[in-house]
Amino acid sequence: MLNPNHNEPECFISFKVKNSPHSYQDDCNDYELRLCLREALIKEQKYQCFYCEKKILNDTSKVHIDHIKQRDVYHKLECKYSNMALSCNEKTHCAKFKDKQEIWDDSKFLRIFSENSELQENPSDFFIYRSNGKIGVKKTLSENEKKRAINTIEYLNLNHKNLIQVRENIFLQLEMYKNNGYQIDEIYTFFNEFENLFKGN
Repeated sequence: MLNPNHNEPECFISFKVKNSPHSYQDDCNDYELRLCLREALIKEQKYQCFYCEKKILNDTSKVHIDHIKQRDVYHKLECKYSNMALSCNEKTHCAKFKDKQEIWDDSKFLRIFSENSELQENPSDFFIYRSNGKIGVKKTLSENEKKRAINTIEYLNLNHKNLIQVRENIFLQLEMYKNNGYQIDEIYTFFNEFENLFKGN
């Protein structure tokens, strides 16, 4: 999972100044604005799904702007850029899977988005990517942190069998490239997805 988005685009800043939106669905229902937000998010996320880190294209049929904390419950966060993430449209994991589950609760899951910036947590500080393709949690975490990290993995179904298989295949290729003298940063450019898998190796 990627770390939260922070670089709010100028188009959204100026839109909010002019329109003072309260509802994302109603007040931000503007094609040009949504396009600008999508483009800003996909660039900041380096063309990866925010949750699973699989490569995504800026195609409205394959991605959507997700509210990390569901906008139908967290109304005050509807128009917060840092509560937005571009997600793949897979039904078995990530945003669409998340929204069939219970509401995001900071006491149960990682604080990926928090109104208090001091409490906000980066997923990369909690997860490890194993060579068998599974995402695990770091041993150095407190019991509470481990529990919330595991809950987050399950909540987003980040160890879905398809994701495990893809990550395991990448690990096999990673070893092959390493054995041929390539550096990690160089190998990552061949894939341009699963960024944190490479950072941990």
